[in-house]
Amino acid sequence: MGRLAWVLAATALAVGAAALAQGLQERTARVKRRLAKEAQAHAGLRGSPGTLPTDNSLCLLCHANFRSEELVTVHLAQGVTCAVCHGLSFEHMNDETSRTKPDLLYGRAQVSSFCTRCHGRHAQPEKVQAFLIQWKGKTRPNGRLILQQATCTDCHGLHALPDTPVLTGR
Repeated sequence: MGRLAWVLAATALAVGAAALAQGLQERTARVKRRLAKEAQAHAGLRGSPGTLPTDNSLCLLCHANFRSEELVTVHLAQGVTCAVCHGLSFEHMNDETSRTKPDLLYGRAQVSSFCTRCHGRHAQPEKVQAFLIQWKGKTRPNGRLILQQATCTDCHGLHALPDTPVLTGR
């Protein structure tokens, strides 16, 4: 292959790579918009996007402990607010006794199936297996006791409220 052919091939490759990068950015934006709509629909949120909160400010009035919590900050950066996963929860927000639960809550057994609706299956099952071998029967620094089955929040943020007399009904 002559020198000119190499230059032409390299130029074509560079142009193709730029077009590919632009195409990937556009596809990523479309996928994010679609996933946000699907998550809202799954959570039972209907209506136009303008009816949903665009931040977590109302939730953080009472749940200030989540202000810097990893699960909250990562999702909010992608435009996914508390309401997308927990519903609008008007009764919960207006209950000063904190006895009314949010519209949608997910127990440990439901967490992974809910998360995978947007995130898909865990891309690295060998990491999950290594995690289980290392931590099974032990308590993680975040306070989670790891049982037979790992769930998303065992690694990716605690995202739970501490037991209090008001929350537990004691």
